[in-house]
Amino acid sequence: MVKMMRSTEDVFEDHLRLRLDGDIEEDLRRNYAPDVILLTCNSNETGHDAIRKSSLRLNDQMPKAKFEFLSRQTRGQFALLIRRGTSPHFQAIDGADTFVIENGKIVFQSIHYRLLEPSVRQ
Repeated sequence: MVKMMRSTEDVFEDHLRLRLDGDIEEDLRRNYAPDVILLTCNSNETGHDAIRKSSLRLNDQMPKAKFEFLSRQTRGQFALLIRRGTSPHFQAIDGADTFVIENGKIVFQSIHYRLLEPSVRQ
């Protein structure tokens, strides 16, 4: 049996679906390389634990958040997500996540967003 390599689009869309479902462990298993590199304004780490920690940080900042994906772009091994979210505590605006996907796995991700109190409108 020949296993087909998933495309950048396949991995990216599967990642987004699983995150909206809140299933980080399945997302890590299916979509992330074990040595994934994660860069954010407050982290420069590698591995699945880096992704878990980043996800927990966002959940702590924005419990019960609702996210909206404003734009999704892919080209070759690269993907970009523009997003925003709202929660009882904060709004996440100017969200931009970038990905490098190789051999059917995310090998690099950067994350950026700004938090505003819900009453502040931009």
